[in-house]
Amino acid sequence: MSAPMISVRNLAKRFGDNQVLRGIDLDVQKGEIVGIIGPSGSGKSTMLRCLNFLEQYEGGEIQFDGATVGYRDGPNGKRIGDSEAKLRMLRAQIGMVFQNFNLFPHMTVLGNVIEGPVVVKGQPKAQATTEALALLERVGLADKANAYPSTLSGGQQQRVGIARSLAMKPKAMLFDEPTSSLDPELVGEVLDVMQSLAEAGMTMLIATHEMAFIQEIAHRVVFIDGGKVVEQGPPAQIFAQPTHPRTIDFLKRVRVYKA
Repeated sequence: MSAPMISVRNLAKRFGDNQVLRGIDLDVQKGEIVGIIGPSGSGKSTMLRCLNFLEQYEGGEIQFDGATVGYRDGPNGKRIGDSEAKLRMLRAQIGMVFQNFNLFPHMTVLGNVIEGPVVVKGQPKAQATTEALALLERVGLADKANAYPSTLSGGQQQRVGIARSLAMKPKAMLFDEPTSSLDPELVGEVLDVMQSLAEAGMTMLIATHEMAFIQEIAHRVVFIDGGKVVEQGPPAQIFAQPTHPRTIDFLKRVRVYKA
């Protein structure tokens, strides 16, 4: 097997006295779709945010495409934080879709999508616009290019968020509860876009409570609780034959697993 695209070793993160991540180990291969499940507060979102250094981690190491994320070796073996310019380029390669859309309200849909390629990557505006319009077509929003986020439904805003991440031509995508802020009837339109990305071979890590979707789309499911990976395996095994008592209890509570 080739080297993993993403490699996490003994990842640790705390907020004050709260130890959120307690030594997470995880490898993700190119083209793999990994579903991250677990109770609220288990560390799912924090782990994803550490992967592209939106959160600085204190312990362990993350590697993306063979390079350490967020740090470089300095004198005396001490780690030194990467420059903001290097972090921006890292985040261009690891796209992230958030729970609450995070669109720029003063920009049109098209403006939101071209902002990254033009400002971060220095792409000519005309080229970025052409590519952005193609992406909006891909996510079913070609007719909303000149609209502002406040005029869109939650599902439409989330699809703009996906297009914005794709505009940076990432090698991997992180989804942090992408449907949790949506009304139930809007969830399907976002999942359809994610399904199309999966079919195109995009590497994806998806933290979600959409258990049926994860069973269908994921190559592997990782159950996190208390800041640790408790159990992982193919969806059929995790959802039908979990082995860890904590996994069993969680899946019973979300009414997925019946002993």
